[in-house]
Amino acid sequence: MKSPAFTLALLLLFGCAEDPTALGDASTVADAAGSDAGRVDAGPFVPRDGGPPAPTDCLGEALDEVFVLVTDLGGSAQSHLLRFDPEALRYTVVGEVSCPLDGGFLRSMAVSRDGVAYATDNRGNLFAVDTDDASCRATDMETEQEGVSNFGMGYATLGETTEERLYITATGSWYRDETTPYRRLLSIDTGAYVVSDIGALEAPTPANMELTGTGDGRLFGMVVDVRDLRNLVITVELLDADTAATLERKRVNLEARSGFAFAQWGGDFWLFTEAPDGSARVARFDWETGEVIDTIDTALEVPGTIIGAGVSTCAPYDLI
Repeated sequence: MKSPAFTLALLLLFGCAEDPTALGDASTVADAAGSDAGRVDAGPFVPRDGGPPAPTDCLGEALDEVFVLVTDLGGSAQSHLLRFDPEALRYTVVGEVSCPLDGGFLRSMAVSRDGVAYATDNRGNLFAVDTDDASCRATDMETEQEGVSNFGMGYATLGETTEERLYITATGSWYRDETTPYRRLLSIDTGAYVVSDIGALEAPTPANMELTGTGDGRLFGMVVDVRDLRNLVITVELLDADTAATLERKRVNLEARSGFAFAQWGGDFWLFTEAPDGSARVARFDWETGEVIDTIDTALEVPGTIIGAGVSTCAPYDLI
């Protein structure tokens, strides 16, 4: 989730790879705090423990990889859907996302167990994107339900069942009366497209917040405290999905730049942002130790910034 006032002024430089679809020009950055010093060639990532076997309803690429949404905020506002393979550290372009926008831009995304990527724009409209070909259609969800017009989003299962819920988070005062803090956790019924309020979040105002979840019912939020734009503070938080309370919070030692998104995969959190040279940066964060393990920079072929990430609750997990 990112404020238009903060995001629209940011431009992304992009590079080209020899393969037009598989973007693997990656390097790791030894300094976990975000420095460009000490680059080395990126080797394949091996998960510590992939967690329990996937349920039988989890099939296809929605299980295997993370999907990211790249939007050109400094130009056409065009978006592309890409897959990120955390094992090979490679991005693959799925296609151009052409949703029926009315002057807005896509800004957040979540992926369901059946491979549908739900994306929202900066006006609170909800779209359904096919993760096979990036085709997009509008949904019947009415905007401004529960007073929410902009939100981050992510799926988590209901306990250890295969039933899942789409959670959304509305934080800050970017889109409301600046004197009225608004920090809520809500959910969307994607059958009836009804938004239901869950409770108040323990987040600063203003702040940007995104969500990700696991197949055993845990819901996590990434909070970017933007009260001081010169000193952004990033935390990852374990949330109570029933009450919105923060159960545990850990600070992430990472520089926040243009765009910000995250997803869990293979026992770690993957935080996407922009590197100083304009390439896409993903940081691997270890929840157990509270440390950034490494960062990987990749020159994307498509123009824009990664501003949304989604992973199915079928994805492997082993979080403490």
